Amino acid sequence: MQRALLRLDQLNWSLAGAFLWAANLCLLAMLCLTTATIALRPFGLALYWMWPWTMVFFIWLSFFGFFALYARLKDIRIDFVAQRMGRAGMAMTRIVADLAALFLAACLLAQAPMVIATSTGIYDGAVLPSGGEVPRLFLSVPLFLSTALVAITALIDLAKMAVGLPENTTLPHLEP
Repeated sequence: MQRALLRLDQLNWSLAGAFLWAANLCLLAMLCLTTATIALRPFGLALYWMWPWTMVFFIWLSFFGFFALYARLKDIRIDFVAQRMGRAGMAMTRIVADLAALFLAACLLAQAPMVIATSTGIYDGAVLPSGGEVPRLFLSVPLFLSTALVAITALIDLAKMAVGLPENTTLPHLEP
């Protein structure tokens, strides 16, 4: 069981890396579109589709980053408080953090049917190469995917705790 959980945890870590790359690619696209917009201004050129695509990439960046930051342990951690409470404090905060992540994921995923039902039409101006525009539903897909993966990450951690495996840790950021 421990070996299977460790493999699952490693797969989850790698998937978070892929989401981190996706978030970074969205940021790069945003920066390139913004740079092009600014650089083209002196020439009187303004491509109307650049701003809507910048917004699409911003939304996707946030949603892809949601899972990546959580799974890669880049979220806000209060280990310094838990460590003062000893092993019991560390275990307690681990459980509370995982349960909070599951609660948040459940709340977000419970809204999925309503969001899907109301995400009709297109995102104006985000023109696709085919000539159509990005469907509004596509804006939410990364959010629900990330949310489901956050829930899976929390469940993996709770299962690891149940079989006696330590939680993932990250190197501390030392201030100068």
